Amino acid sequence: MAHCPMIVLTGGPGGGKTTLIEELARDTEWHKRVAALTEAIWTLCHANISPQDRLFQRAMVYVQMGLEEGLQNALATTRSRIILCHRGTLDPLAYWLKRGWAEDEFFTFTQTTRETLLGRYTAVIHLVTAADGAAAHYARYPVAHRPETPAQAIELDRLLQHAWQEHPHYYRFDNAGRDWMAKSAAVRQRIERIVGPLA
Repeated sequence: MAHCPMIVLTGGPGGGKTTLIEELARDTEWHKRVAALTEAIWTLCHANISPQDRLFQRAMVYVQMGLEEGLQNALATTRSRIILCHRGTLDPLAYWLKRGWAEDEFFTFTQTTRETLLGRYTAVIHLVTAADGAAAHYARYPVAHRPETPAQAIELDRLLQHAWQEHPHYYRFDNAGRDWMAKSAAVRQRIERIVGPLA
């Protein structure tokens, strides 16, 4: 069975993951080439598992796997699309580490390995939080659906970098010296290099 290229969009809160997906969906050159997966956390909203429980992060890993595999199977008989995952199976590791739990226990508890989880993806696009380098554009609740302070957003961003940076095709897009339009354009160019020019 042929598999579509699968790319993770990761990064701290306010990095532009949702905005990028929405832009590509509206873009006439991109929208037929991209299939986007929403964050797995929305699937778990009513699961009655506390995010403070280790079980929550294990559930996140397996729900994410299920969403990815379901979409891959659904697209197997269609023309190739790029699957963009709004976070991936290693994002829960960052939240695990944020709670002070040991890294090796994450892989034991989820019955996974870093190598196996990294191997699921063609590439990883890390969109650095606006709190780091574009603080004036970092919005919190109630303006945006994120409770993290800028310092917390940066801490989480660093943990996500730690979780993903060993992927052989890991690309980090920071905010230094560019606005959102330039950052978005750079990401699009990188995706084209990864999967080839748009049809």
